[in-house]
Amino acid sequence: MRTLRRAAALLFPVACFLFTGAAAQAPDLKALDAYIERARQEWNIPGLSVGIVRNDSVVFLKGYGVRELGKPEPVTPNTLFAIGSNSKSFTAAAVGMLVDDLKMRFDDRLTKWLPEFQLFDPYVTREFTMRDAMSHRAGLGRRGDMLWLMSGYSRAEIIHRVRFLEPNAPFRTEMGYQNIMFLSAGEAAGRAAGMSWDDLVTSRILRPLGMIRSNTSVAAFRPGDDVAQPHGMRDGAVKPIPWRNIDNIAPAGSINSSAEEMTRYLRFIVAGGTWEGKILLRPAQLAQIATVHTSVPVTPDTLYPSIHFRGYGLGWGLNDYLGRKVQSHTGGIDGMLSYMWAVPEERLGIIILTNSNAHNGGGAIVYRILDAFLGGPGRDYSAIGLKQYREAMARADSAQKRQEAARVAGTRPSLALGDYAGAYTDSLWGEARVVEENGGLALEYGVGGAKGRMEHWQYDTFRATWNDPQFGSSPVTFRFGADGKVTGFTIANQQMPMVFRRK
Repeated sequence: MRTLRRAAALLFPVACFLFTGAAAQAPDLKALDAYIERARQEWNIPGLSVGIVRNDSVVFLKGYGVRELGKPEPVTPNTLFAIGSNSKSFTAAAVGMLVDDLKMRFDDRLTKWLPEFQLFDPYVTREFTMRDAMSHRAGLGRRGDMLWLMSGYSRAEIIHRVRFLEPNAPFRTEMGYQNIMFLSAGEAAGRAAGMSWDDLVTSRILRPLGMIRSNTSVAAFRPGDDVAQPHGMRDGAVKPIPWRNIDNIAPAGSINSSAEEMTRYLRFIVAGGTWEGKILLRPAQLAQIATVHTSVPVTPDTLYPSIHFRGYGLGWGLNDYLGRKVQSHTGGIDGMLSYMWAVPEERLGIIILTNSNAHNGGGAIVYRILDAFLGGPGRDYSAIGLKQYREAMARADSAQKRQEAARVAGTRPSLALGDYAGAYTDSLWGEARVVEENGGLALEYGVGGAKGRMEHWQYDTFRATWNDPQFGSSPVTFRFGADGKVTGFTIANQQMPMVFRRK
């Protein structure tokens, strides 16, 4: 049985790898072009766009494939995609600009700007800083995403409810990717600037860099715009899926942009915060953003055997590669994956935008580009990655089949269906309802219209198949009191159980 899942991390920790050192070299762009198109086809990616910056110049910029399967419109360098968690670096850069303006500090306590902000531990609430929020060291792990993803709650409501998310690790001890903390940092920056996060990023970064078509919300799209359609795996095939509005977590991942406009952002980054001769972000603040604040364990890897360090700065993953320091991040939201790499000492930047989340092809393209510019081994990372991906999918399929086979046949619910119906609640997750519908049960959650049709699985566990295919299906197990009446239920998912009690 599938559980609630995300095909991509609108922020997952970045996997950054490296190779043995070699000298920079002149790349064969024609060979790169052919490799990118071959990788796109191998990974069955409908469309992608690639931009490469070197020495303050755009040396490669091209679109591949189509905006939407079954339609002829091609992807161009100006086609808009969701960049997902690559938005985090924009939030960090905006905070750095406010530090330059003496309007806030990286070590400001978050409660200075958001007095309503609370975490589970009062000590952590008191000591928690902007730096902590943007370096994933809150001790909350990669948990709580369903609070914003499924509920439809506002930014303020999500920040209010995160106080009920119990930590899974001590404060400042380990990397725990946390989108809600980036939401909180972005909202705090907006308070310090006297405007919304959206207006702050637009006025201080997007417009000064000439990123005039980039935006912070899918609500800005207009009919006829050059916009890619997201694609996901449905019934064993890659198919178009709807755009998801994630305005409620925007500082962590809602920016939409094109390869052409993202090359402007990369030129700004690798030029040390300067754009067309004007300093937009001072080097001192850029250095803070590109410093490891949270270390990530390095494990042996036979494909990339010379990894020396890995960590997270402020909105960027950090590692060394071919003897150079690399800043990188990936970004994923329904039906799209993006990859952004910067090697500042080489003044090299790479952006890859794709309109499918059913692949790992972007990473293969990134490393082929890095090898071409920095003198790496030039392996066929696409072929290697595709083999690993297929093996992982086969293992996942086998695990699902084992779960299906373990189902206990012939059991029945303990109660009549109507006895499960009612209103349920939780301090963290909010409101849920179980309703009788068409002779069965349905589960409704939040205010955003998330609904799952429930079928009996075994004993008092049902399977909720969500109306949004991205969520798949989830086991829902009911609990009972001493009197035999339902007291609550638990929704299983890959991050953490969602536990509700009956009102």
